[in-house]
Amino acid sequence: MTNQGTSLLILSIVFVAVTAIDFYDDLRGDYCRARRPRSCCPGRDDYCTMPILDTVCYCDIFCNRTNGDDCCPDFWEHCLGVRRPTPQSLINPYCYEGNAGYTVGHKVKRNCNTCECRKTAPNKFEFVCENKPCLVQPKLNDVINRGNYGWRASNYSFFWGRTLEYGIRYRLGTFKPYRETMHMNEIRTLDRRPLPESFDSRRRWPRMIQDIRDQGECGSSWAFSTSALASDRRAIQSRGRERLTLSPQHLVSCNTRGQQGCEGGHIDRAWWFLRNQGLTSEQCYPYTSGHSGKKGLCRIPRGRHKRFRCPSGIRGVKNRSTPPYRVGPSESDIMHEIYKNGPVQATFRVMQDFFSYASGIYRKLPLTNTNPSNQGWHSVRIIGWGVEKRGDKHKKYWICANSWGSGWGEDGYFRIIRGQNECDIETFVVGVWAKRNSLRRTNAG
Repeated sequence: MTNQGTSLLILSIVFVAVTAIDFYDDLRGDYCRARRPRSCCPGRDDYCTMPILDTVCYCDIFCNRTNGDDCCPDFWEHCLGVRRPTPQSLINPYCYEGNAGYTVGHKVKRNCNTCECRKTAPNKFEFVCENKPCLVQPKLNDVINRGNYGWRASNYSFFWGRTLEYGIRYRLGTFKPYRETMHMNEIRTLDRRPLPESFDSRRRWPRMIQDIRDQGECGSSWAFSTSALASDRRAIQSRGRERLTLSPQHLVSCNTRGQQGCEGGHIDRAWWFLRNQGLTSEQCYPYTSGHSGKKGLCRIPRGRHKRFRCPSGIRGVKNRSTPPYRVGPSESDIMHEIYKNGPVQATFRVMQDFFSYASGIYRKLPLTNTNPSNQGWHSVRIIGWGVEKRGDKHKKYWICANSWGSGWGEDGYFRIIRGQNECDIETFVVGVWAKRNSLRRTNAG
């Protein structure tokens, strides 16, 4: 090798090598210099080693062919004739994400957490990430799908990158009922005739049960479940003459007394508004808060105006209901109420794993749902029930309509264990009657 080639090789070693150099400071001494019979610096010789601690270090010219950690402490001065570079000149100041390298301060997103490239040790650079619980947790979903829990989980793309805090705040939105509300008188059925093993309101009252909708980026389940139940009951009680979709936007924007719009609401106050003010139709007042995340200004006049101009431009009509009534918190009472009068509204506790539900009969995972701050309240409609039979095992369930769109769960619905008050779903159940004297054809629906 020529002198010029040797010089280039030496410079290449000096500037390319990355070494954890600081530990050398405690191991100074003669290694390559003291080697006998020769120091064997030139060329490559994998046997040109010296003992150091409980391993060996190298004195051949290719000792730093990987990261330089295997060079003897005096290799630079003795074999290369140069001063050992400072740690700063040997460090590769990059954090790696996949095949790309990023400098200090660069930020990347890993699911719902932001990670920043930082120097974490004298010779170490890596991404340091937030530790927020995410709405989608692939590892947890894998555990569910490999286990025998009775339901399947999915990594929903529309939840990806969202925190659990976001899910609780903007995908739920029903406040836990006040103690006084929970103490409403219960209506218990005296009818003890046997009921069918399975029942679905959609089959009993075809084209009268509201379709699945998506509340979007707005904590408005209180408004969706209330307006949908009022729509269901109005259609059923009018025998199909009053089939219209009542507007959840009307509640979100105009029911402001003690309510917080997209930040959540109480269902008893929603029913109070529907009783005293009434709701117009979705055609009159379309839902927009799911995209904006804000309740928006109320665009419907207050008071019992018989006719008014809708935000959509058509003539509007308000539809009112009677006060709601609480159904007894027993499996039998709830089943008889649905069978006789139609779907009911239920408020229940949502656990962390519920967001990933894809199919099957839901039951919370006890080990992942112990933190109360990772839970929230939600309201849905219970529209029926059934029994899953597998061999000699029978599992009873409720059929519930959610408000996260048809791309979630079983086409927007979910099944949950029946008769065991799973997640408190049987604790506070509500029914309602439409105002009979206002049942008439309108041009607003």
